[in-house]
Amino acid sequence: MVIYILTFIMIIILIFTNAITDAPNAIATLVGTKVMSFRKAAHLSAIFNFIGIVIMSFINISVANCISSMVNLSDGKNGMLVLLSGMVAVVLFAVVAMKFGIPTSETHGLIAGLTGAAVAIYGWNSVNLEEWKSVLIGLVWSIFGTLIIGYIISKISEKLIVFMQKNQIEKWQVIGCCGMSFMHGAQDGQKFIGILILFFSLVNHTPIPSVINPKNYIVIIVYTAFIMAMGVSIGGKKIVDNIGSQMVELDNKQALMSDITTVLTLFIASMTGMPVSTTHAKTMSIISIGKNKNTRIDQSKVFSIVKAWFWNFPISGGIGYILALILHNFI
Repeated sequence: MVIYILTFIMIIILIFTNAITDAPNAIATLVGTKVMSFRKAAHLSAIFNFIGIVIMSFINISVANCISSMVNLSDGKNGMLVLLSGMVAVVLFAVVAMKFGIPTSETHGLIAGLTGAAVAIYGWNSVNLEEWKSVLIGLVWSIFGTLIIGYIISKISEKLIVFMQKNQIEKWQVIGCCGMSFMHGAQDGQKFIGILILFFSLVNHTPIPSVINPKNYIVIIVYTAFIMAMGVSIGGKKIVDNIGSQMVELDNKQALMSDITTVLTLFIASMTGMPVSTTHAKTMSIISIGKNKNTRIDQSKVFSIVKAWFWNFPISGGIGYILALILHNFI
């Protein structure tokens, strides 16, 4: 029973950690261009994160399907050990990175942590390679797809946004922030819905659904949305400062283009069932817009962020693997 309680607590901590460390991407450019204060932007973002989780779950819940099927867990106790080890791995990595103001991908940390833990207890046969293909395709899309969309948006904006007054652009930036927040909830919220469905399937000893029907999991959907909204309302100011103003100095027009780019990237990913990192998409959109507009880019900041992305898979996977082995031998 203790292992079940600890696992549930760690899932909630992870949802909360994701909201604090990942959701700031949605308000980074709005705060960085001084359109809205950090606290007001965080509260606005929390509302639309909540809405995004609930609405997208009933439009397309394939991202949750992907996460809940990432590894095959065959029994309650060992399955819980895998979940617990995976959660601890990603939380540890995210918290350390947050201390340095580096935005991490809880998406990939979660997948790596679960996979490492599952391999430790069940072996490589427990890993669903088809779902891993979706993850890798999503990784490529969140980086290169965002760069392509950013380039297109930059060209279109030369004929449209350039004629808008600053106060008009600022209003659209607020809308862009709402869209970003909605899509963050739509993407990341579903990942934790998938994890909670996996958890309760193990608790109740019921089969994990191959196709999730959101009507059967309304309580889980709303609960996930509520926890994430609480975390988003707190925000991660250091991460917002790092992305919104220190990494690339964007003006209001560029900030708006960055939000549009990220929303499109995440929308396409969500509708096609690709679990992607909102951190990757937002960071690459800022870099893409800044590069296309010849804006100064702090390469050291970019390098530190990319380095964290690179180490996310092996470190989270390694921690998950080692922790699962230890728990499996002593519990």
